[in-house]
Amino acid sequence: MKAVLIIFAFSTLLTSANADIIYALGTSNTNCKNAAQAYTKKLGEILPQHEFINGGVDGDKPKWMLNRLKQTLENIPNIKLVIFEPGPNEPNKEENLAGAETVLLFLKSINMKTIYVSNGVIQNKENAAALAEKYGATYYGPWTMNVPVDREHRQYDMQGPGHMTVKGCELWAQFMAPVISQALENK
Repeated sequence: MKAVLIIFAFSTLLTSANADIIYALGTSNTNCKNAAQAYTKKLGEILPQHEFINGGVDGDKPKWMLNRLKQTLENIPNIKLVIFEPGPNEPNKEENLAGAETVLLFLKSINMKTIYVSNGVIQNKENAAALAEKYGATYYGPWTMNVPVDREHRQYDMQGPGHMTVKGCELWAQFMAPVISQALENK
């Protein structure tokens, strides 16, 4: 909890009152576990007119994300877009999706521009796209979309490819950047 408060205080000091801030809410995928938040760092390099805050937490589940999201929005009121990646940490798919829907419903209720990033372990692309549409979010696709499944891009730290390497996270950022620009332009 202290770490979260320190991050909020530090983020508040760094952010300008006029900056468009993008908050990436998610799991270890979002914070690029063992890859030093390379995803949001690279997004900041590609889109320097925006500030990015990485709200990825290892092992997080959608049912826990809503409170963190609300705290972040209270402490950093000039967030213009949320990238939401609920991850696969909740093994019960129905519970994972219910938690994700709660977050998406909240974001819709406050008219927050949202990009929804799915995980193939939890739902297929068609169902994920329908969920995003239901809540007025832009659908990105699965977090690993178009990232090669090789040791240069994936850590192989789990059963299978696992988390992305720095290079994989940076590639994800390159694919995400135009989606962010488009989502911010849409009213």
